[in-house]
Amino acid sequence: MVGPDRAPDDERHSLRRQIIEGLRFVSRDRYLRPMVTWGAVINMALMGYQSVQVVFLVRTVGVNPAMVGLLLASGSTGGIAGALVATRVTRLFGTSRGLLFLQAATAPFALLLPMTTAGPGLLLFGIGAFLIGIGISVANIVVGSFRQTYCPPHMLGRVVATAMMINHSTVPLGSLLGGILGDAVGYRPAIGSRRLWSRPVGSSSL
Repeated sequence: MVGPDRAPDDERHSLRRQIIEGLRFVSRDRYLRPMVTWGAVINMALMGYQSVQVVFLVRTVGVNPAMVGLLLASGSTGGIAGALVATRVTRLFGTSRGLLFLQAATAPFALLLPMTTAGPGLLLFGIGAFLIGIGISVANIVVGSFRQTYCPPHMLGRVVATAMMINHSTVPLGSLLGGILGDAVGYRPAIGSRRLWSRPVGSSSL
């Protein structure tokens, strides 16, 4: 319900102005710009691999549905572990160094996923997904905390909205490209190539 002193056109103009201010603030900031770009690239790579991982496990590796669920849960467990160690890591190494350390330490384990085979080889997927979950969780916590302390209070909502819009805009593109790549080259090569994209991009500017 619009109040007597505020017309619908004024609200639309105000919202448009806030969106423009958020985009301008993020695009001109030397810290926020690379973090948002990094997040967009990471999301595209993650969704590309996630769009074919179940098909890969079932058709290529031959995993039963119960085991597929267990393997996928390992990534979520890594996210919980990352949330538990994020504070300790940043206190030990500092915010930017802690983020870089966790990303550098966990990103190479993404290569374990396309190496997954039946039997004991399933551990490769579980370990890789677990450690990747840790890296993603710590990155989300560190970046989110940085935005809250770095951005002026009156700009925080606009910056967060801008970052979320840009970061999530690549999700459907990543899913589409992952499916196309899986059909074109096979599920195992598709997962391997998409995971290589998940290396940190521009995170040294944090």
